[in-house]
Order: sequence, then structure tokens, then C-alpha cells
Amino acid sequence: MSNLNLPVFELHPGIILKGQLSMAKDIVLTGKFEGDLQTLGCLTVASGGVVTGSIEAGALVLEPGNQVEARIKVGAQPRAKIFEEVKKATGGMWPSTFQKLKELALGRR
Repeated sequence: MSNLNLPVFELHPGIILKGQLSMAKDIVLTGKFEGDLQTLGCLTVASGGVVTGSIEAGALVLEPGNQVEARIKVGAQPRAKIFEEVKKATGGMWPSTFQKLKELALGRR
């Protein structure tokens, strides 16, 4: 789990999600995701999880028994991309919560 102390987003078995998903929190996937997945946190593809598309994550854990067919980027890149989207959505102003997330993600406290 990342240091953001946010709840984990879980995609359970039997659930299929298609599209684009961008989050700041950790993700545990035991269901199926098709599309573009971005997270500042850690993406865990657990047993039974299926990902098709692209993944950008702060960290990635692939447990035995999963299926991943994706273009993968792990590291600082997703942070910059997600923060730019948040910045655009807020008109360039960083609400205090997002400012704290930015500082935590960039290692500044």
C-alpha cells in the first residue's frame, strides 16, 4: 500500500470494467479491466485478475494466476500525468487536499 493513506479501490471477481480509470489510491484487481488504467499508488493484479490495455502506476505487483496484456509504465510518470489532469480540472488552483497529495507523491512533506 502507498503512503497516501487512502482506501484501496478493489475490482472484485465477476466485475468487468472498460474505459479509462485514473486514481490516486492503491488498486487491487481480481476482476477484469479493459482500457487505460492510471494510479499514483500500487496496482496489484491478484489471482484471477485480468488487465488488457495500458497501465501506468506508481508501483506494480503481479501475483500468480493473473493475466496481463498491457503496455506498462511504472514509476514517477503517472504522478505527473494525473497531477496535470487535476490541475486542468481545478483551473490551475490546487485545493489543499490535492496540494498535500502532490507533496506526498513528490516526496515533499
